[in-house]
Amino acid sequence: MKPTFLGLGAQKCASTWLHRLLGSHPAVRLPAAKEIDFFSYHFDRGYQWYERQFGCDARSRTVCVGEVSPSYFHDASAPRRVRDYCPEAKLLVTLRDPVERALSNHKHEVRLGHFAGEDLSFEAGLGNNPMYVEQGLYGKHLANWLSCFPSGQIYVALIEDIRTEPDRVAREMFRLLGVDESFESDALTVHFNASFANRSQSLVRLKDRVYQWSQSPGMGWLWSTATGMGARDAYRRLNVVESDAVIPPPRPETLRELRGLFTADIRRLEGMLERDLSHWLCSDDGEKNGGHLSGGVAK
Repeated sequence: MKPTFLGLGAQKCASTWLHRLLGSHPAVRLPAAKEIDFFSYHFDRGYQWYERQFGCDARSRTVCVGEVSPSYFHDASAPRRVRDYCPEAKLLVTLRDPVERALSNHKHEVRLGHFAGEDLSFEAGLGNNPMYVEQGLYGKHLANWLSCFPSGQIYVALIEDIRTEPDRVAREMFRLLGVDESFESDALTVHFNASFANRSQSLVRLKDRVYQWSQSPGMGWLWSTATGMGARDAYRRLNVVESDAVIPPPRPETLRELRGLFTADIRRLEGMLERDLSHWLCSDDGEKNGGHLSGGVAK
């Protein structure tokens, strides 16, 4: 079964919200996994493997089918691969201030243990991972998708839109997908994921091994018993802390330099969306500016 839509990302730009929203609609079917990453990381597995991820049942001809993989948006090969496979697919894109996205990306890498050590500063993370910047070049990446798909098949929403007008964004997305746009999803009231870090990656690995062991045949009772006895809450108290407790705040000059790096690309994106994004060029005090709320399909 081929998908009729794809959620492209970008990464750390409300993809979890998008997945929950789409999955809550009775006319939309998603695979069990949020991120299949077929057109980016797993293209070598072939179409047959990909189509198996969606399953098949008696409703298959009437259900809107798709998936959300944030790695697609910045992958240079993905637009052509998607076009060659399903040229009629509708594409959903969610974006945020690229500096805020980079900061969130850094917290994510620290939480996963991909970036570790004595110095967990944002500046050290920038020096370690060029993708903090590359993934925020939205104008560049959106242009790649527009070179393969007409603008009428692409919907772009900003996190500002989702925070202030989630019902409008949901209606417009459902309308593009051709499903009942009057459906009111419980996902509209779900808060964004809070940023957190782990004190010890060894404890994370131990927890993951116990969980995997509990999924073995006949061992399902283990995880539920441990959870019922308060093991999960104890683990969180012991190992989970807010990101700000272990990551120092970024230096103001770092944020200014980043905004300078993103300026030309933001201006390019403004032209594509026909939307004022000047608030992305000057806000360095967190996720506060909504800017002009027009949203919609890329022009």
